[in-house]
Amino acid sequence: MKHKKLILQTVALVALVSILSPAAALAQEDKPTIAVLTLSAQSLRGRTIEGLFDMLAYHGYVDRAEIADFTPGEDFEGEHLDIIWRDAGFDLPTINIMVEEALDRGADILVTLTTNVTLTAVKGALESGIEPPPLVIFAIVTAPYTAGVAEAPCVKPPNVVGSHARISYEDMVGLVPVLNPDADLIGSFATPARTATVIGVERITGYASELGIDVETASWVTAADGVVGAETLIDKGVDMFVSIGYPESLPAIVDAANVAGIPIVTSTMSYLPRGAHVVSGFYSYYEEGQIIGRMLVAKLQGILEPERTAIHSDTAVTIALNLDSIAAAGIEIPAELMERADFVYEDGESSEEYVRPEYADVSDEERRDELVGFLDSLRCTDEMIAEQRAALEANE
Repeated sequence: MKHKKLILQTVALVALVSILSPAAALAQEDKPTIAVLTLSAQSLRGRTIEGLFDMLAYHGYVDRAEIADFTPGEDFEGEHLDIIWRDAGFDLPTINIMVEEALDRGADILVTLTTNVTLTAVKGALESGIEPPPLVIFAIVTAPYTAGVAEAPCVKPPNVVGSHARISYEDMVGLVPVLNPDADLIGSFATPARTATVIGVERITGYASELGIDVETASWVTAADGVVGAETLIDKGVDMFVSIGYPESLPAIVDAANVAGIPIVTSTMSYLPRGAHVVSGFYSYYEEGQIIGRMLVAKLQGILEPERTAIHSDTAVTIALNLDSIAAAGIEIPAELMERADFVYEDGESSEEYVRPEYADVSDEERRDELVGFLDSLRCTDEMIAEQRAALEANE
């Protein structure tokens, strides 16, 4: 079995003539206000926040000791910048309130996690009447192009940058015949309130069709809908559940699946300890924080050109298994899938080896060079923008 370690990646170094320390750069202008807005900071999204703050600390914008006890819902007033951190607690109406508050309080930059928060922030920033509109830096957005955050990596609003937490629907659906070679009907879940789930069902249906597998979908709004939906899908004879998101009633859905003896496959890693049997998808939560942290620091240092910075994309796929839940359902996991698993959840514990990286003590110049190399890797040229626009027009 493979074990995953999170490792800080080294970026190319590019020489610069003039170097300003964070404190010196900020001394030239008013102290900026950053709004960090998330649907929920619970579970793995907390790692993204860690990666973001660690990158700010690495570049000298916050003090690690100062920010150690910083919790969602609090304001942070630092020497070099102020932070408004708001957590919607999975309550969708609260997203609008968070964005409006951040804009009313004059936030210079909106750092957003998840699709719904990002869509609301981009719309709010563009309609705020503020010129130029506040920069939006996003992460943990699984479908930025189909959801409407951007059209393509280099075709987007000029005040938007971020990182695409790419889900490989093909890989996820590809596990269906591995788990059950005779599967011909799978069940999925979606809610109109969460754009990513609707897009997810569309993509799952497309790849399942290529394998000759039909998809039945259950829509939900409340947790109770999820329970009814699961029972309805089981009555229709689905061979397993395949979805990027499940309702808040996931424990009840797990119970129903375990009784029926059918697997639950998802791309959402935080569902693993809650009983999902197989997870195949995005898992670079800490690295997402590092990516958007570099973008934020580059903006603070005045070297970020948002309109010339492509949306970053993470293509890594992680597979994990909940052996406790699998045993409860009486599901047999093929040896092939056991071998492919990066880690498992067993006896209430994860075998994952999560190592929070240490940051080298290097000079301001070296840190600045790292930033420049990172930005160069995401540089949108005129040719790239033209090519992506042409591709979009050809698909209309």
